[in-house]
Amino acid sequence: MSERIRINWDEGTKISEQYFPSDKLERAKYAEFLTKILSSQGFDEARDVGEQKRNYVLNLNSEWGSGKTYFLKRWANDLKEYYPVVYIDAWEKDYSEDPLMTVVSAIIKDLKEQAGCNEDKFKAPTKMIGLLKAAAPGIARGMSKRFFGIDPVEIMGAAESEGGEIEKVVGKDESGEDLDMSFAASELVTHLIKEHEAKSEAIKNLKVHVEKWVDEVKKLKKLSLPAFVFIDELDRCRPSYAVEMLETIKHIFDIPGVVFIVATDTGQLQHAVKAIYGEGFDARVYLGRFFNSRFSLKAPKLESFLDFHSDAYKLSGSYLRDLQVDILPFNHEGKDTLRNISVVLNAFQVSARTSIQIADRVIATITNMPKNSCIDILMLTTLHSLKEINNELFEEIVSGKFKRQKEGKDKTIHFYLDEFLESYVKVQSGFISMSFNPDDVAKEFELASRYVVSNPYTYNQYNFGFMDYLKNIFAPHFKSPESTDDYFWATNESDKTDLQQCGEELVQHFRNNSRDEPLLTGSESSILWIKYIYKCKPYGSIDNEEYRDFIELASAFDWMGKEELSDPE
Repeated sequence: MSERIRINWDEGTKISEQYFPSDKLERAKYAEFLTKILSSQGFDEARDVGEQKRNYVLNLNSEWGSGKTYFLKRWANDLKEYYPVVYIDAWEKDYSEDPLMTVVSAIIKDLKEQAGCNEDKFKAPTKMIGLLKAAAPGIARGMSKRFFGIDPVEIMGAAESEGGEIEKVVGKDESGEDLDMSFAASELVTHLIKEHEAKSEAIKNLKVHVEKWVDEVKKLKKLSLPAFVFIDELDRCRPSYAVEMLETIKHIFDIPGVVFIVATDTGQLQHAVKAIYGEGFDARVYLGRFFNSRFSLKAPKLESFLDFHSDAYKLSGSYLRDLQVDILPFNHEGKDTLRNISVVLNAFQVSARTSIQIADRVIATITNMPKNSCIDILMLTTLHSLKEINNELFEEIVSGKFKRQKEGKDKTIHFYLDEFLESYVKVQSGFISMSFNPDDVAKEFELASRYVVSNPYTYNQYNFGFMDYLKNIFAPHFKSPESTDDYFWATNESDKTDLQQCGEELVQHFRNNSRDEPLLTGSESSILWIKYIYKCKPYGSIDNEEYRDFIELASAFDWMGKEELSDPE
């Protein structure tokens, strides 16, 4: 069956009234691959008759925000055309005290729905009551120890080892007098044994019913084996519930012909296990007991990840024109600007969760700016990144008090922000892109009084290294008043204005490289254009305190609980 299944998520779709956009993280190929593997694990006619159906449990491992929920829901929805399918959101049912009931009720509901009928064949077995009462012995044991000072399990063990009857057991009454509790203990142990037997019988009965339910759907809808049961969001559940759910799957639902896919951030799930059994407990080995195998979804590129989670359309040229807000670097497509943001975040190695938060904060700042205003999103994203990873450094920079020094042979050597950032930034290979028409900025350059030159640059994509930006634009903007470094765009000492000086540099660069197109759109010319734009537009007039306000205001939002389904999760 799996050989003819083709999974394509190029288009968006609705599942249970919820819209799922196209597969931006290119995960459909994984669903197709896993379907082929797991279907043959759960059922294979080539095996001996008694071995054709098998139980299989896969741990789908993927970190927060990487698209697990989107992946599972679309995959489960596609498989319904071929196999009996159940989808369980464990976190949604976290309020339940009984994971068994969560799984059983979901199996009944989803299989009945898939079969398209309301027949009595999908009712829970009456013997399942034995499972619901399974907690009673544990409660009875705890009550006995608390109020009578006896442990019926220890008594049972002692009786078995000595091969004799339960002798006199002494407890205390309220006044401290001895009480003969041997009869009560004997009755309690008998109750435990009966309950254990009832539980075992109920488990067998439940397994038989699940197999019958699966076969019923298979026959009614002309589907194939195995049945697929998807369990999502287990790592977000309270630790006790997550562990009990795993125990339930392993010990009760080891049903031939049923494949379980348990999606987790396995690292987080290990923390949940340690919360129950202690920090010294080997959670990795413990979790290995529950799964036949583990498949890890590859972490997406940060650019795709942000596009998946963020409102890129709010960064598009048309949207910003309606807001009457200009952003630098210029781009027509919101995705291009989002890609530039991802370059900054990647340079500082910001975590996935924090990257989403910063992207949201940048977008929130832009969309709430007054009309006819402008802002540099590279500056904004860099400051957000610095605040998140090193708030003390952020404060030094925005206060204009950044300064470092090291001892040389004969004197103390001072070095400033541009030099510091060159060694501080972890990934220095990222490139920023800017698509714009230079004529929109300046049709001509005034190089001196009454000396004007037409702008020779044309519409194109101008690219520059993020490190070049940090050293030549960011660092000078936040330089310490004490700095004497000859920054790339330091105020010139000639009679020309800064804008005239920038224009002259652009013209000279064009004349020197007019035969080589890449040099006209490469890092040096692009940085020259950023410098020129800073001088002729009000980007350079946004002072340190204004940037601090932008960052502090947006950071006041605690972006919690962002749903993973925002395009894919």
